[in-house]
Amino acid sequence: MEDKKIIILIVISFLIGCIGGGDDKDKDGLPDKIEEKGWSIKVVYPTNNTAIFYNVSSDPTKKDTDGDGLTDFEESPYYSSFPSDPTKKDTDGDGLTDFEERELGSNPADWRHDADSDLFLDYYEILYYEDRGISHEKIIDYLKKQDVDEDGIEDGRDIDPLRDIKIGVNITGIFLKSNMADRDNMVEVRINVSTGTDWIEFPLPSDPLDYYPVIPGWNESLNYSCVLDANDTGEPGNGTFPLVIVILDMDSDFEWNWNDGIKEYDIVKIYKTFGAFAKNFNIFKDCGKYAIEGLDGKLYFEVTDKSK
Repeated sequence: MEDKKIIILIVISFLIGCIGGGDDKDKDGLPDKIEEKGWSIKVVYPTNNTAIFYNVSSDPTKKDTDGDGLTDFEESPYYSSFPSDPTKKDTDGDGLTDFEERELGSNPADWRHDADSDLFLDYYEILYYEDRGISHEKIIDYLKKQDVDEDGIEDGRDIDPLRDIKIGVNITGIFLKSNMADRDNMVEVRINVSTGTDWIEFPLPSDPLDYYPVIPGWNESLNYSCVLDANDTGEPGNGTFPLVIVILDMDSDFEWNWNDGIKEYDIVKIYKTFGAFAKNFNIFKDCGKYAIEGLDGKLYFEVTDKSK
């Protein structure tokens, strides 16, 4: 340990000699004349890729003029190839102090950095977390992690970097205007719900029947609920995933309708002129109660945010 101290002292002494020597009132490693004269820095401010050059100087009576945790010597070009402004705690104005950027291994005079290589520039990642009330200390920790919510999607490609996206779907009712050409005037219904990543079919395998009997012209109350995983990939805070609900009329041997060209079933047109309800679902905007109607009937359901 003593040998290491001797080596550090020799290196500092050598550097001071190289930059001119002289008085150093604050013992920060920079001669007073250098602190008063200053040095030129290149700064790139947030959302701008054009560099600004200007001259800075520091207080020869203070080791750390701006109090950011870096000595004036550590902010100078004699210490680092990325000099910063010793009079500003956050030289490039990106939300991180110069000290924090050095700790993260980024340039404190240029906002264009991604400390954890998660495809989410630190500046925008900071704004995202601040908007959601995350403490600054926690944000620093998050900037070191590629996948904060550990859902397998890098933060820069994650709809919600803080949560694994899940939705709850509750089918509450159905009304059929058409008998779907069923001779017994009873429509044997199955309901498929899909998010593109996960899906479920009602009635469940544990139910006595593998279909739900619906009498055309009657309002049928349902209580089919599920929680499905969604595809988390998208733009942070603004991503969508597919939500599809398909109503199937399960034909028996004497009820072949062939409306859709498939012998085993017909798709009940429950959404406009289409067979299925299909929507690019935004979990931040689109949760709520739905009453949709198509040529063959109506469907009532609710979608809730079940993300963890």
